[in-house]
Amino acid sequence: MNRPPNIHCLALNYYGVGPAKDKEPLYFIKSSNSFASEGAIIKYPKNVKLFWSEVELGLVISKDCFRIPESKAIDYIKGFVVCGDLSCSNIYSRDHHLAFSKSREGFCPTSDLNSNKNIDLSDLKMHTKINGKITQTGSTSSMILNVFKCLSYVSHITRLEESDILITGTPPGWEKNFLKAGDKVTHEIEKIGKVGFFIE
Repeated sequence: MNRPPNIHCLALNYYGVGPAKDKEPLYFIKSSNSFASEGAIIKYPKNVKLFWSEVELGLVISKDCFRIPESKAIDYIKGFVVCGDLSCSNIYSRDHHLAFSKSREGFCPTSDLNSNKNIDLSDLKMHTKINGKITQTGSTSSMILNVFKCLSYVSHITRLEESDILITGTPPGWEKNFLKAGDKVTHEIEKIGKVGFFIE
């Protein structure tokens, strides 16, 4: 994977994390500079209280699109990736989902592209390991909006460009993923792949 033009993100998109099913997930963006590849070394941010990572299923856009119906979403997907959504809280406990917390260098480690678009995405096991210990487990079966609804939803907010990444939220358990310098982190999703990185 090369650095994407844009990284679009959804939060609160899993039951147990997000709102009731009649609520929309939270949309935000990460800087393209937050993209990182397998084996990245990511610096622990200074002057923050908490620092953590979340396992997320990402999709890569195959061609520019805008206001796409759910039924056509598959035509605009190049493939799938595993992403870490790294986040930090600041000293004033604010802007949790804004640039301070989400868009720093290396804050979106991403696996190699899995170009198999025939994978059944309805119940993929996903987990986070920190120093070899599983700290977060979940399944895509708990998503509020499935992958195709996610693409359609975001495409009605903004135009998506070829090679953009859209990450689709994390299941419960992220609060067990707090990090410190020296940690090795692995995010893995069944049939999609995995991404590992280090905290310095």
